[in-house]
Amino acid sequence: MSDILKVQDLVAPKGTKKQGYLNISEKPAGPHRIPLTLVNGSGDGPTLVINGGEHGSEYNGPAATLTVMRDLDPADVNGKVIIVPMVNTLAFEARWMHGNPVDYRDLTGHYVEEIPRGGSGVPKITYQVATTFHREVLSQGDYRLNLHGGDLEEDLLTGTMYRQKGDAAYDAENLALCRAFGYEWIRESPPRKSGTSLEFPMTVGTEAGGMGRCQSDIVEGVIKGIYNVMKKLEMLPGEPEVPPRAKLYSPYHLYAERGGFFISNVRAGDMVEEGDVLGVIKDLWGETLEEIAVPTDGVIHMVTSPAIWEGDVTYEIGKDIREIS
Repeated sequence: MSDILKVQDLVAPKGTKKQGYLNISEKPAGPHRIPLTLVNGSGDGPTLVINGGEHGSEYNGPAATLTVMRDLDPADVNGKVIIVPMVNTLAFEARWMHGNPVDYRDLTGHYVEEIPRGGSGVPKITYQVATTFHREVLSQGDYRLNLHGGDLEEDLLTGTMYRQKGDAAYDAENLALCRAFGYEWIRESPPRKSGTSLEFPMTVGTEAGGMGRCQSDIVEGVIKGIYNVMKKLEMLPGEPEVPPRAKLYSPYHLYAERGGFFISNVRAGDMVEEGDVLGVIKDLWGETLEEIAVPTDGVIHMVTSPAIWEGDVTYEIGKDIREIS
């Protein structure tokens, strides 16, 4: 294993911290590049990628990285850390939900081995960002903290999340890292049935805050969680501060049968029971078009926008809740 931490032309020798840019592509008016920080610890250890802003209007995670990148001292770190506060800078600049204002694509679904070519219509900036970020940054990681939160229209339950891989030992380690972050709630998704063939680091995702707000108490919780995971990985001295128990759940989505004005009776974090009417959809004459009843017990993970199109997600429910120690 090399003592050098290098991303493109930015090089951090062992025991140093360097800041610079990840160069993505050439836009019509000039280069597109993304700020990043390299922390190459004095001690040996794994490589951790910390990124925020796959969705550029989810703010608490990126805000936390701004403190972590300044405060991390390479002398205290075992291993290497690559910090990218805002992957989707185009969306951040435009206050854009989920995708970006250039090609409208959601970054999370466009990690591919090769950027599509051809055509002179919609640009391919999302493919370029995702593919370059994976090739230059994620491919170096052993572990990843992928910091999300509620976008501009999402009231969201704060917690961690991971996707099972189908390997018992791997999944147990991934869950243990979610526990180490320190939140009460953990969202557990089943293995993907299909998708990209690219390999990713073991990933702990976070959902922190919602409605496009950035609040200092939530940011402090993310900072603490980052340090907790680094302690769990023995990249920093000390033990993570973790609650004695956590609650694990599986995601379940409710969809709108009608379009209209969506009014919710519940908030993220509320506990609900099978049959509860969670909200209604009305038309702009005030007539009720649909009552949304929940078919399972659970916790409200997400409530979405009042402006609802037919087929949109209205709620994500955390079902099959079980406590773990």
